[in-house]
Amino acid sequence: MANPPIVNGPDGFYEPRHQLLEDLINKENCTRILAEEFFDGDEDMVEDNYQNIDEDEYKDLFFKRLGGRNRYQRPYHFVVYGASGYTGSLVLEYIFQNVQGLGTDVTFAIAGRNPDKLRARIEEVKQRIPNDYEPGIIKANIDSAVDIRELCISARCVINIAGPFMLTNAAMLVEGCIEYDCDYVDVNGEVPFTHKLVPYHRWAKDTEVIIVPNAAGAGGLPDVGAFWTAQQLKKANDGAEVQKMHMYLYGSPGGAPSGGTLATRAAMTKNIAEVGAIMGNPFALGGSIENGKRPEDSDKNLNSIEHLPEYGGWTGPFTYAFFETRLIRRSNWLLAEMGAPGGAYGRRLSYLEHLLFPSEEAAKAIAGSATSSKKEEEKLKKENKLYKLGEGLDYDRRKAMWAEYYFSAETVDGAKIRTVVKAGDGYEETARMSVEMALLCSTRREKLPFQGGVLTPSVAGGDLLVDALAASGIKFETVAEDFKPDLTRITSLNNEE
Repeated sequence: MANPPIVNGPDGFYEPRHQLLEDLINKENCTRILAEEFFDGDEDMVEDNYQNIDEDEYKDLFFKRLGGRNRYQRPYHFVVYGASGYTGSLVLEYIFQNVQGLGTDVTFAIAGRNPDKLRARIEEVKQRIPNDYEPGIIKANIDSAVDIRELCISARCVINIAGPFMLTNAAMLVEGCIEYDCDYVDVNGEVPFTHKLVPYHRWAKDTEVIIVPNAAGAGGLPDVGAFWTAQQLKKANDGAEVQKMHMYLYGSPGGAPSGGTLATRAAMTKNIAEVGAIMGNPFALGGSIENGKRPEDSDKNLNSIEHLPEYGGWTGPFTYAFFETRLIRRSNWLLAEMGAPGGAYGRRLSYLEHLLFPSEEAAKAIAGSATSSKKEEEKLKKENKLYKLGEGLDYDRRKAMWAEYYFSAETVDGAKIRTVVKAGDGYEETARMSVEMALLCSTRREKLPFQGGVLTPSVAGGDLLVDALAASGIKFETVAEDFKPDLTRITSLNNEE
């Protein structure tokens, strides 16, 4: 065919219309299909006239050939893409242990390039968590426009756990979801990839498709904790705006990044020339205040090691603070932009994060070990925790992990609140967060606060997500202003997720 026409996607993004058609050739004769549909079967007319076909007519053709227009008539409530890896095993564990009514009230499938690997993962998980339900298995390649669209019209929601996201066609999967009325949830912790999705916001909002990147333990859980903390503070103070919020994390030693997390970090490091400016922008995901130049929002604040008398310990740098601060700032902006009843947390909110340590020595030791990826890998190798892609902590070690997220927040008038969110291993919480978000999108969607947009977990799920997480084991508590955590429980913290 000659030069293909262009399809308008979100602002600044364009998708070649012919990509879908060329991929269809692998399944059926594209020229014949177009001739039968639009030119009374005359294949000679296709070459000179196919560019005049309206984009909506192309979409109708795809639905007609593959079915699935009505999301509520699709065979699965949700599909987990990339389920053969380490995170996939945890997602399956969580579903088999916690989701009620499998096969009757809820159906799901797993998808990926290799069905044999998917079956093996199901069998491996069922040895630990017996369950009679047999998930569907869908062969799908994220590089195929047809596979992506078939995936989207098979379910009400897709959970994407195949990272590193910035190295895959995950953005095309998001486009497919928006085009074909399928909500999207992922577990990415990558500022560059989430930044890439920001321009899709208005498109998703207008088409009423919910896009929720970052539904994970890293990013998602602090995001929901900040949401709940701001709510409690505003309720107690007649809706007063939150001016400052700081999260301090501490937990059990012995954690380690999975092979997938290490691959993601390596990808960002390798592509630093391309993504460095995005990663270094405190407001890369939106919500800038004073053009993003306020001293209190600078990343320099995240590297501090300081005594914290009110908590009886010391602060230290936290790797994911450079991601999570951006996410919470986006939530603050989205609440205003989407017209949430209570509005933003605060129009001039300052949000920071640090790890919490029992001593200055412990803080410096962890800060020193995180100076480079090479040093980190050397340390992990020495501890026998340098995992390959698809590997991570074993079941027993994960179940022994714990983490506590302490939030201190203050209104513009000086009213304060302190809260704590108590959770487990970060990868386990990733499974919980992503599945619970997908369940809300696929079973209680009409109750969600917003029906479309590129949203954060807290904005997409609101009170329903807080309730779902609390019902499944996360603890949300308010503590006294003079409360001090028992830092003698740990001698160091090495709980990077």
